[in-house]
This record gives sequence, C-alpha cells and structure tokens, in this order.
Amino acid sequence: MFQVVVIYWRGGVKTNSSYLFLLIGMTIITYLCRRLLLRVPDRILTKRLKSGLAFVPIGIYSGLVFPSLFIGETGLQWKPLYLFASIFCLLTLRFTNNFLLSFFIGMGFVLIGSSF
Repeated sequence: MFQVVVIYWRGGVKTNSSYLFLLIGMTIITYLCRRLLLRVPDRILTKRLKSGLAFVPIGIYSGLVFPSLFIGETGLQWKPLYLFASIFCLLTLRFTNNFLLSFFIGMGFVLIGSSF
C-alpha cells in the first residue's frame, strides 16, 4: 500500500525515513530560531537593527529570483521571456497589491510564451 522511494546518493541510499527526520530537524531549528529572536530584549535588538533585519527577506528573494532570470548553463544569458514575465508580475503587484494575482499573471505569461 505504501511505496518506499529509494534515492541513490553519493556513497549510500536514503529512504523516506531519512527525509522525514531531516524535515523534522529543519522544522525544529527554524521554530527555535524564530522563537529565540522574539525573546531578545529591546536593548540588544535596537530599532536600527530591526530595520536592517527587515531587508533580509528581500535579499533572500532576490538571491533566488535573479539567477533564474540572468544566469544559464554557460553563464550570463538573455532570457527575455522570464524577464518580461517578472516585469508584468511586479507591475501587477504594484497596482493591485494582490500577490496571488501577480503570481498567476507571471506564471501565465511564462506558460503562454513558452508554448509559442
């Protein structure tokens, strides 16, 4: 009834239980980091530090998105479809403030553009 997925990995075999323990471990670490940061006193976590930490999600998101737009298998590449889709996605987000709608517009642009 249950299917065990076996993935071959360098020097060994990992099964679903290994990934389950990995997922549980990452969940615990993420939860603890978030809870500990909320318990930091205001004299340590100053207003300036809080405003600097506000830019961390933007930096992480940029680090995830920009390589897919400009870097290919051989280095820097021009990918106009992804670039225009991201521009339409950002414009939709700017004018509607609806993240889900902008996501679907960007994905729809890529799907329609890649079919031609």
